[in-house]
Amino acid sequence: MTLTQAPMRLLPCLLAVAGPLAAQPLDVFDHPPDAYVGAAVCGGCHVEKLESQARSGHALSLSKVADHALAASFRPRRRIARDGGADYSYSAAGSRLRVEVTTGDGGAAVDLEWAFGAGEQAVTFVGQFDEDRYVEHHFSYYAAADALATTPGHRDRPPDGAEDALGVFYQTFGPEPAIMRCFQCHSTGPLELGSGYSLRPRELGVRCEACHGPGRGHVEGIAAGDLERALAAVSNPGRLAGDRLLRFCGDCHRPPASTGEVIDWSDPWNVRHQPVYLSRSACTEDGGQALACMRCHDPHEPLSRKAARRDGLCMECHVGGTPPAAACRQSAGRSCSSCHMPAVKPQDNLRFTNHWIGVYDPLRPLRPRE
Repeated sequence: MTLTQAPMRLLPCLLAVAGPLAAQPLDVFDHPPDAYVGAAVCGGCHVEKLESQARSGHALSLSKVADHALAASFRPRRRIARDGGADYSYSAAGSRLRVEVTTGDGGAAVDLEWAFGAGEQAVTFVGQFDEDRYVEHHFSYYAAADALATTPGHRDRPPDGAEDALGVFYQTFGPEPAIMRCFQCHSTGPLELGSGYSLRPRELGVRCEACHGPGRGHVEGIAAGDLERALAAVSNPGRLAGDRLLRFCGDCHRPPASTGEVIDWSDPWNVRHQPVYLSRSACTEDGGQALACMRCHDPHEPLSRKAARRDGLCMECHVGGTPPAAACRQSAGRSCSSCHMPAVKPQDNLRFTNHWIGVYDPLRPLRPRE
């Protein structure tokens, strides 16, 4: 293959010989691949942190389909018929889930290799269709229904042929390599290129070095007895001011809106971008939020809605020991967040907590009162 035949494909291939693929978020392209040591090495010293973080949604956010804890539920017992004449069947294909779809004008198939999502709400399937394209499958698994249904963001309309019925396609090396970003935000370290131009994550899930940076310098500093060097080699997001922490977490969860950016606050799908909404709350302050991500969520622990909704966190600012308003006193026994951070359901089987903390009118959970 010559450069004139496939320049967009060959450039990332050549880069991958010496290092990770380009067009990756965060700062993974600033470090050589061997700077990353993996979570198991971190766990040699930080045993309890590793054990608890390994059970978190972050750690479980990407896996091979067959290795997922819910893998037994992914394959439907019978064929799925979709409006417009598409007919789906599923079968095991080694470590992958093979889906075959037939329509009136033909058929198409793909082996779904990757499961995106821990499964608390949903799991979305991705597979490499050919050397140029990945496909996000039209159907995702929803834990609330214990069944497959239309993937979030996909249009539930009659498909335009068998390939279109498989799902949404992404150019692997296109001008906006969105599929690379999907993998990078669900894995740790630089992506590499495998056989057939496949994308290969260095470490599955969001593990230690996704937030603390590559650990080799830290490990070498500890081995040499140089504590100052070891501490300088890794970062600690927990020490960031609240506004910077929102941007840090927002690398994957969507950062707060920049000046002039327009957000459709009436779109329930936008509620899933927590930093965007939290930055609008009165609980934040310019130069450093009084309330930021890690005040409620410990990144080293599985998500605990009970812990995140402790009223004590609210009462640290709303002092006095009793709810600050008559309406709150009438709701004694309910958590602050149940009213001031309402749940939003953008579709069946999904619900997101609105992080724009405020006073909401009943049945209007998208935007607080002015």
